[in-house]
Amino acid sequence: MIVAAEPVDEAERLAELQALEVLDTPAEDRFNRIVELAARVFHVPIAYVSLIDADRQWFKARCGIEAVQTSRDVSFCAHTILQDEPLIVNDTLLDPRFCDSPLVVDEPHIRFYAGHPLAGPGGHNVGTLCLADRVPRTLDKTELEILARLAAMAEHELGMVSLIRTQRELLETKTHLLEAQQRLQNELAEAAAYVQSLLPPPLEKPVRIDWQYVSSSELGGDFFGYRWLDENRLAVYLLDVMGHGVGAALFSTSVESALRGNAPVGLAFDDPAAVVTALNAAFPMEENGGRFFSMFYGIYHRRDHSLLYANAGHPPPLLFNDGQVSNLGSTGMVVGVMPNTKYRADRIAIPPGSRLYLYSDGAFEVELPDGEMLFTEGLQDIISRVSKHDGPQTAEILRLIREAQGKTEFKDDVSILELAFD
Repeated sequence: MIVAAEPVDEAERLAELQALEVLDTPAEDRFNRIVELAARVFHVPIAYVSLIDADRQWFKARCGIEAVQTSRDVSFCAHTILQDEPLIVNDTLLDPRFCDSPLVVDEPHIRFYAGHPLAGPGGHNVGTLCLADRVPRTLDKTELEILARLAAMAEHELGMVSLIRTQRELLETKTHLLEAQQRLQNELAEAAAYVQSLLPPPLEKPVRIDWQYVSSSELGGDFFGYRWLDENRLAVYLLDVMGHGVGAALFSTSVESALRGNAPVGLAFDDPAAVVTALNAAFPMEENGGRFFSMFYGIYHRRDHSLLYANAGHPPPLLFNDGQVSNLGSTGMVVGVMPNTKYRADRIAIPPGSRLYLYSDGAFEVELPDGEMLFTEGLQDIISRVSKHDGPQTAEILRLIREAQGKTEFKDDVSILELAFD
């Protein structure tokens, strides 16, 4: 491969990178969220934030790769920092700079690369936000705009490094820390009790609804609800904010307030596509700490036994009827990422005797004892086994998930809803 040239401002660039004091620091959620969002939005297996040191590239955040750093000589990103616009390589085998790179011919077999330079507070390119895929592909104008917006978020976080470091140092006094921890525990307990109080009670008829909810921390980012709009229409929804903890919980309850009609966002509650479109406009991630959420919103019509729904990047609910399983797939991207996104709604028949299962990704993104993941296929198998039994089955589903992973705790929030239709 062709080794990248040294930037003309290399000395100043390295000085700015060192001044950030971010190299070799632990992983941070604020960078991880950006990488996770990039991978999800662009549907790529690899995404990372890379910082270019004198002789290496080091990954501040990454998904889809195990290495924490590579040599600068084989780095795609060493080329990216030479320019102020993104470097897009649609097919690495056709680019003489990279066609024989060990990252191309060996693992991870990169065939597509898109890197956006990241400038430090002083204006020098210190790193990159990158996407990679194992097959050739292209990015259109809208996707390039999204990449630029994500890069701007990463640059903002780099600019906050010194401030965050100062705040951290102010909390190192042991006495103050213990006092703050105790105070926080008390407040979290109160907040958790409040959030639990907002969850609806199970329903018995004319549609039976049962659910299980487990937060992976004191406060979670999942939320769900249901209510009759009139005697013939039942609205049901489940949302999952990226991340968990206090910030995710506060954000999810803000969305829940809008869904209950307590916030002036102009929701047409009987139109799933309009609901998700309005929430996307009302809760842009730039105004909510970089947070976004997936969501399922549906309206069950009793008269014609149908479900009109919008699925904004949420795990597909499963409809079981007489041994057959239907998958309610996505009808649009996650909420809060891209302004002016339009969502569509799909309709599916709900035969009497059917059961519909809604769930968050914490229900299937669980690690099994052999190191494999449960994934949606494993969760579907669990639900298939219990959906044939009479009565509510969410408690049994949760028990079987815990049994499969060999422990009771979860790394992410878990929500499971079961709707049984007469």
